[in-house]
Amino acid sequence: MLLPLLHHLGPSWLFRRVRWACERKLGLWEWRSPMRPWKDFANGFDPVAWRQSAPRLPIANLDRTHLAPQLEAWSVDSGHTPVAEADAFARGYARIFSHHLVEVGRPDRWTRSVLTGHSTDPYKHWSRLRDTGSDDIKGVWELSRFSWAYALVRAWLRDGDERHVELFWSTLEDWMTRNPPNRGPNWMCGQECAFRLIAVTFAVQAFRDHPATTDARLTLAARFADATSRRIEFHLEYALSQQNNHGISEVIGLQTAATFWPSLRGSPYWYHAAVKSLAKQCAELIGPDGGFSQHSTNYHRLLLQLLAWSEVVERSAGGTLPEPVRAQALAATDFLATLMESDGTVPRYGCDDGANLLPLSGCPFEDFRPSVGAALALFKGERLPAGPWDETSLLLLGPISASADPALRPPAEFRDAGVFQLRHPRGTLFFRAPEEFRTRPSHADQLHVSLRWDGEWLTEDPGTYSYNAPGGWDGFAGSRFHNVVTVGEFDSMRRVRRFLWLPWVGCKVRWQFDGVAASHRGFPGFKSQRRVVKVPGGFVIIDRLTGLLKQEGRFTLRWHGRTREGLEQLTVACSAPSTEETVTALPDGGEGWHSTHYGSKEPAWCRQITATGDDVTFVTALGCSLRLEAHSFFADGEEYPLE
Repeated sequence: MLLPLLHHLGPSWLFRRVRWACERKLGLWEWRSPMRPWKDFANGFDPVAWRQSAPRLPIANLDRTHLAPQLEAWSVDSGHTPVAEADAFARGYARIFSHHLVEVGRPDRWTRSVLTGHSTDPYKHWSRLRDTGSDDIKGVWELSRFSWAYALVRAWLRDGDERHVELFWSTLEDWMTRNPPNRGPNWMCGQECAFRLIAVTFAVQAFRDHPATTDARLTLAARFADATSRRIEFHLEYALSQQNNHGISEVIGLQTAATFWPSLRGSPYWYHAAVKSLAKQCAELIGPDGGFSQHSTNYHRLLLQLLAWSEVVERSAGGTLPEPVRAQALAATDFLATLMESDGTVPRYGCDDGANLLPLSGCPFEDFRPSVGAALALFKGERLPAGPWDETSLLLLGPISASADPALRPPAEFRDAGVFQLRHPRGTLFFRAPEEFRTRPSHADQLHVSLRWDGEWLTEDPGTYSYNAPGGWDGFAGSRFHNVVTVGEFDSMRRVRRFLWLPWVGCKVRWQFDGVAASHRGFPGFKSQRRVVKVPGGFVIIDRLTGLLKQEGRFTLRWHGRTREGLEQLTVACSAPSTEETVTALPDGGEGWHSTHYGSKEPAWCRQITATGDDVTFVTALGCSLRLEAHSFFADGEEYPLE
């Protein structure tokens, strides 16, 4: 695996990894970034001067009493009120991964996993802890992302009750008491630190003029910002080398601290490093068609949230992001807006860790309209049709001129990102066919198809569930968890580590007048071909598997969906004798599961059609009748060639 590793990631990447591993083992990280008390940070901070001169986010300028009726109307429309969530948090319950409430009232809540209940050592330096053990560290980090802070702000805007403000400050004080700088698991990841800093900044700005925001508490917030930024700065090189959202998140964290706490000693350097690094990261990680390096719709949403926040931060200080960054943000916005359906859902693909940086509306996690709507308003001056998702735009951007309805978007052909889309009056076909990977693949999902029909996703990527759960769960990342044909027990790429597949197998892609055709040779000794076609009645998917040396293989076509009834709407034919089985909720990481939210899974269905041969064709139809012959298929009686 060394040669593919060097080929795809380069010797400099490998050298840095070896150097960092040695530095960590020798204790150099702990020596350079030691555990320290909070009083060592933000010395000389003047809260009076800060109140007078620090930039203000739009949330700090909103009139709560004027907005409350509209905000409450949005709560009614969405069926979700943040007041109830804030009250639950006061009783010791927090919403995790934008999903269900869990009890978090224990004194050790900041180092106890919300997924398993296991605790992580709160006294060790962060560099002496690991995130690759038998437990999922994201369960420990989740509460310390401070998503609850946004709920407290939204609740206060509705009812004006000072207990929400007091609860924010008392909870922040408790976190700081139990998580001194560089001690414990919540300092392990610079991106997690950046998310927390953004949440605290938003809440401090919302509550900056409230009597509960005392000078002493403003000083605490400044110390929090200083310590957090120094932690990010210390290991920024590592974050930037990841070529994903980590680097972007962390430089925007530095930008945030430098902008809203300009008197901190490191602020001038942080700001310069942030702007320079953000421009470089966007140029490298956002493709010409707006696709993002992480090959994931949810991480793409996180990218939009980060860039929107960054632009708002710049505008708060009287500036704006550099024009190249704004152009890349616009392309990334158009990319996700094109994939988004009218109900806000998108075809899920790639990893999904439940990230939702700015939970500022009552819309469910799978509704992308809050984030896409805010990005459209900010970068393009367009608005989505009105609805409760507009709360995000209002609280993040403030009143903004964006009255035009978004333009009608053609079906997607994002060839650089490896994403294609066919649209029919009754549905959508999403096709994943990357020609090459310039950054690490997220899943072994080449040739995956998701199908939407009459307003429902019938077949889709089942999600992620967990990056590190016991019992054989691997994040639903392998080929068998996608709607593709597999060969034996192989994946289309070999999984070397949790987030590393080798070699990076690309597809040969041909765009045709009625659809798209793609192929790859990721399964050893076999060629996989898939063609997707739009016909008058719906969609047809043609798969052909051939042995390169005429050898036989065992091929299984899988269709994953939330309901058996949805999968039964598909008609499947095969050129060879085949068997069919529909499975649900198989144990130990097996098929038949669905995970809409990180850390939780629900029984779902997987339809499996298996055949053996050296040249086998499967044809799947949705919305039309199907008949397969030797060299063609018939959809609603009309003949089409197989090739």
